[in-house]
Amino acid sequence: MRWGTATPASRDVARDLLLDAAEACLEGKGLAGTTMEDIARQAAVSRATVYRYFLNRESVVSGVILRSAERYLRRISRRIAAHTDLGSAILDFVEVTVRAAHREPIIGLLFGSDDELAGVGLAKGTSMTLFELVAEFLRPVFAAHWDQLEPGVSVDDAAEWILRSILSLLSVRGPRHRSPEALDAFLRRFLLPALLTHTQPTSLQQRRSIVSNMASVSVNEKRR
Repeated sequence: MRWGTATPASRDVARDLLLDAAEACLEGKGLAGTTMEDIARQAAVSRATVYRYFLNRESVVSGVILRSAERYLRRISRRIAAHTDLGSAILDFVEVTVRAAHREPIIGLLFGSDDELAGVGLAKGTSMTLFELVAEFLRPVFAAHWDQLEPGVSVDDAAEWILRSILSLLSVRGPRHRSPEALDAFLRRFLLPALLTHTQPTSLQQRRSIVSNMASVSVNEKRR
């Protein structure tokens, strides 16, 4: 195999290097503009080498999306788990994800619509796998505050409704731009009542304080 650096130590390492190359292409060229030739060039390998590890372009892009989803959820897991009530955890998950999707192209891809994914030939199973990943991520959050979840609402249904809300916020341009405070109020009014009992979540300012305290603790831990 012709690689830009040393030959990978294993098949898994090789796949990760190709996914790294594909991710760089997606960030630079976008979903529709990325080809197998681009990925091969970025990885400094032949196109035939890429095909030894991935059936087609769609399987590479799906691999990038799913790997990014897992990394993103790991990245925010401590933050979401730190909230003392379910409503605050849900609000923070939605709000931080919407912000991340606007800032980071790959995170934006995670919450693309089925039509957008199908438009570039991605497998139908990609969006289903994302739903499953998010449901598993939220399961322990719901379990920690089970008494605050509306009776009869399952984790899978709640996760689906949360994801559909995120998708709507990202893909449908509303009549006006909402500030963080206005978005928080909007979600409290229209998202939470379908999922929660009458438990009142903490305010946006209180949630910001929790996140700030977590960041301070993390910095102190690194200094030790």
